[in-house]
Amino acid sequence: MLRNLLLYFVIACLIFTFGGCSDTDTNSKTESMDKTDSTPVDSLVIVLAGQEGKSVFEITEQEHELDYIPSIAGNFIQAIDSIEISSKYGWLFSVNDSMGGVASDKYITKDGDVIKWHYRKF
Repeated sequence: MLRNLLLYFVIACLIFTFGGCSDTDTNSKTESMDKTDSTPVDSLVIVLAGQEGKSVFEITEQEHELDYIPSIAGNFIQAIDSIEISSKYGWLFSVNDSMGGVASDKYITKDGDVIKWHYRKF
């Protein structure tokens, strides 16, 4: 009787242990794949044409209302056309499909460049 009870206890522990690990592993693989395989999604994209010798900031300011914070590193965009950054979304720019590595007022464009402002979830 004691042997049977011990056997049932061991089987129950094994089912609980492996069942719990299986669910956890599946969930973490799914979350991991979602993070690895997901591409940032833009909720809004503004497209502008580059102009010889003008910065991304200057070109954007010609056609859109900007709220920004000036700093030594460059202008930090707070809002474009009243669409403000938040804890989850922000404005990033690219030129010719390459993300700008500097502030928008520091990136000087050429004729033919394609500027895109991406309102993107972080």
